Amino acid sequence: MLQTTKSIKNSYFVIFISTFLLFNFKITNAETIYNGTLIDAHSQVGILIKDEEVSKEINNNDVYLTLLSMRGKHENATKRYKSIKKQTQGKVRYLISTKLKGFARKKRDANKAISGIKELKRQAINSKINYVGFGEIIVQHAPHDHEKLKYEGINLNLKSYRIKKAIDIVFEDDVPIILHVELNDYEEDSKKILDQLVEIGNEHPDKNFLLMHMAQIELKEAKFIFKNTKNVHFITSHSDPYRAKNEKRKRLGKAQTGWITLFNKKDNLKKKWKNLMNENPHRFVFAIDNVFDHHWKKNYKERVYFWRKALGSLNKNTASLIACGNANAYFKLEIQCK
Repeated sequence: MLQTTKSIKNSYFVIFISTFLLFNFKITNAETIYNGTLIDAHSQVGILIKDEEVSKEINNNDVYLTLLSMRGKHENATKRYKSIKKQTQGKVRYLISTKLKGFARKKRDANKAISGIKELKRQAINSKINYVGFGEIIVQHAPHDHEKLKYEGINLNLKSYRIKKAIDIVFEDDVPIILHVELNDYEEDSKKILDQLVEIGNEHPDKNFLLMHMAQIELKEAKFIFKNTKNVHFITSHSDPYRAKNEKRKRLGKAQTGWITLFNKKDNLKKKWKNLMNENPHRFVFAIDNVFDHHWKKNYKERVYFWRKALGSLNKNTASLIACGNANAYFKLEIQCK
């Protein structure tokens, strides 16, 4: 059947509208994705995953540089790092682990745990590894009853003997101090920890303190930190939409229950956090913090995507600083953030 003039015009109109919408959708979508340099400022490799597997995941994801801390046997730490560095053609930098030899086990002798950090530092120096810092210092950590981690938990503070000694070791180098505190899982001690963070930040104005997993902090508490310090910052790890889904599970003590998420139900940054980031662009550092094998092998690309999308919703300068610039400055990585 021959088309009428009217039907032909309608067909052209539909094609025009479809093309217009498709073109504009692509442009809009492209504008909301941050395509610049991305540094993962803290991830970990343990005994449940092989060097080859980690290297493959790093090579297959568009993260420019990953700062790696090793788990498992302390005598294998530098050997494994050098293996991964070779297989990724230099896409990693070394963070000396602070939690091997039982540092985060409350029954372990504190002095033996501290000596383990010193030993790992000597190991790195003897292996001629140009380390860029130290991994997270566990101050607080909820108990775990999981097939991949059986752990009784620990609840210390910044004035505890082993924590002070560990911080002193990090102070010897001009690198950030990465602290793992859990303000929600240990809500009863949150005010004390917040006050101690302000105190240590002001006592050492030339040092930068980075709080893993956003410290499980609430917005008003983050504003309190920003108001009272200039050098206590937040690492964004484990605050993505996958964490939000995990919050819905009733874990019954199997792991942390106090995680926060910076994202809403539509997988976009919550407006309150987006505003805080734009107002304080130097106070946030991007990290994924892959820990177990499933973190590396499952949902890694999705997490990177969520963050590229989130960064794309921020002011251009803010996005570049959180994604790359802040880590580059604090860890003195000397790379070019594009």
